[in-house]
Amino acid sequence: MSVDGRTSARATARALRRARRRHYLHEGDWVDSLYKAYVTVIVAAVAVFYATAALGGTRTTGTTVTDVAHDGAAVLGLGIAVLVTLGLRSGARGGPLAPEPADVMHLLLAPVPRSTVLRAAALRQLRGVVLLPAIAGGVAGNVAAGRLGGNRVEWIAAGAAFGVLTALLVWGSALVASGTHLRIRAANAIGVVLVGWSAIDVAAGTASAPTAQIGRVALLPLTTSPLALLGPVIALGIVGYAFAVAGRVSLEALRHRARLVGELRFAATLQDMRSVIVLHRELAQELPRSRPWIRAGTTRGSPCWQRDWRGFARWPTGRALRVVVLALVVGLACAGAWNGTEALVVLAGIAAFLMGVDAVEGLAQESDHPVRPEQYPIRWGDLVVSHLVAPAALLTGVSLIAMLLFGVVSGAGEAFAVGAIALLPIAFAAVAGGAVSVVLGAPPPTLFLDLGFPEFSTLWLILRQVLAPLLVVAAFVPVAAAHAATGDHATLGAALIAALLPVVLVVAAWTWLKSREHVVR
Repeated sequence: MSVDGRTSARATARALRRARRRHYLHEGDWVDSLYKAYVTVIVAAVAVFYATAALGGTRTTGTTVTDVAHDGAAVLGLGIAVLVTLGLRSGARGGPLAPEPADVMHLLLAPVPRSTVLRAAALRQLRGVVLLPAIAGGVAGNVAAGRLGGNRVEWIAAGAAFGVLTALLVWGSALVASGTHLRIRAANAIGVVLVGWSAIDVAAGTASAPTAQIGRVALLPLTTSPLALLGPVIALGIVGYAFAVAGRVSLEALRHRARLVGELRFAATLQDMRSVIVLHRELAQELPRSRPWIRAGTTRGSPCWQRDWRGFARWPTGRALRVVVLALVVGLACAGAWNGTEALVVLAGIAAFLMGVDAVEGLAQESDHPVRPEQYPIRWGDLVVSHLVAPAALLTGVSLIAMLLFGVVSGAGEAFAVGAIALLPIAFAAVAGGAVSVVLGAPPPTLFLDLGFPEFSTLWLILRQVLAPLLVVAAFVPVAAAHAATGDHATLGAALIAALLPVVLVVAAWTWLKSREHVVR
């Protein structure tokens, strides 16, 4: 295509996008848009304020500051390497671009260079990709200023820069993998090399990995190094190459992602969490293994017990690794809560809830076929509880890993005792939370008519979605309360009461699940 042809194609694509945007704005109401922007700003400001206050804590000692300055870049580099690996895997499956169906049907299939369309789509996506990491990095920098000391403005700027560079590197790696048609095995191999290199840095006390250079940016207010200049060079270089190969992305993958992303947004609008999970797994091409990890053969126990364990044996590698990583997050978050940052129990609860959602897949598949359970010679509530025994056994073993990590990182004998006491409540709460999210399903179409006060419909929908995660978060409250009670008899009674809270909630949740009647909508 000549230069004039490319210029005309680019102008035509821009004109089509402008016409679609004008049509969208014409159909909407500017008052609604202003209200959404107002609410978004208020919620973001409140979230930043309370996140900073909750994660603040007390000033650390000089030894801790020295350790952070020496090992912080390597540890951050290891975390970035894990994220880059996930980005490479996403790119090998067609991500991260998900253009609108109109762009796929009318632009990518037209005699227009794909690079003209896809680079514009990549630029629009990139603007949204860096926003949340920049805010999160600024909050982290503000927290670090209170814990480690130093100029608060410098810490916030360094944290925001670190968040932006990390987002650029992960997003750019995904687009490079997609544009170069990288195979999933090659993506895994590159990820293993990066993670292994970063892990060696952590063990050896060095920071030679490419991702560690971005970690140095976050610690600039604490320690300076000329190698920190490599961080922006690496991230921007990857993004530049990503834009160069953006036009080579597979059209079939884009069509597939456009369809799934549209369905995913619709399911999220309906608050159908099960559909969201299924579509997300299809988007990630997370298919069961053709050969199980372990051949169970004919096992003893109830049919639900056998069915669930055979399902676990066919978990794909990505799901198994996800559960292990979430268990490590639980252990590290509990250690942070034990050391004074009590707000990390929320992170631990969310990670355990996600573990529970993966573990109750057998129950979820029963819910996917609403007519079949009516043919079973068993009540729906009894069937639900029968499908929770195997997940509870599985998560008890996984939670043991988390609690051992919690005790090792905390470095206190009392932490091992607290972890042993909280082990079963955490595992059972994670399973109960996952089961509650599955059994609730999507809200009924007559929800707003059934409510006595329709004005409270928004609040009810929010509570409906956060009920299951809050149940799991409550299981970690004793971890934070136990540390406050150590050596303080005045708060020992409060810690004992807090230890009973998850037990009561888990018993109530399991009783509610057992009493449920099967409803076919």
